[in-house]
Amino acid sequence: MFRKRAATIGLVLMAGIALAGCTGEPSGSTTGSTSPSPSPSGSASTATPDADSDEAQLPLPVDEIAEWAQTAVPGSDSPGYVFGFSGWMSENSSANDVTSFTSLEPGTYQAQFACRGEGTIVLAVSELDEGSPSEPIACTNETIAFDVTNARTGVRFELALDGAPTINAISLVTVP
Repeated sequence: MFRKRAATIGLVLMAGIALAGCTGEPSGSTTGSTSPSPSPSGSASTATPDADSDEAQLPLPVDEIAEWAQTAVPGSDSPGYVFGFSGWMSENSSANDVTSFTSLEPGTYQAQFACRGEGTIVLAVSELDEGSPSEPIACTNETIAFDVTNARTGVRFELALDGAPTINAISLVTVP
């Protein structure tokens, strides 16, 4: 399922989550907060038995998330690609994440946010100073496209999971 948001969103802030096994290919500086979790290659780094159980509930193996992301949202080989990341979330490993892209130039971009699994991930976007975040975007087993406009350099994404373990991917491309 693919859904296009007509309204421009003033910066995408993913409402308070930490990504487990987060992978990304930014073309600028990023910072993020994540909790210990299995890496994208599938090797565990301080994973708990509950997190291992959560990983087994994902719609595909952890080591296939980055490949899925390349087909779910525009990847680094797409025209105008600026930034992207993917990963998985669960209540026992990381239910909240904040990722900042500190060198994103002011402008308007198209974002795509994909998620697969039985949970719902809520994304909010804001400028780095945590100014007015966008209206939260809830993703439940779908792909959503929307515009992101930032007046100053940098953007902050906040993700929050509600429910079962779920994978996600986000990318930004320039608007022609």
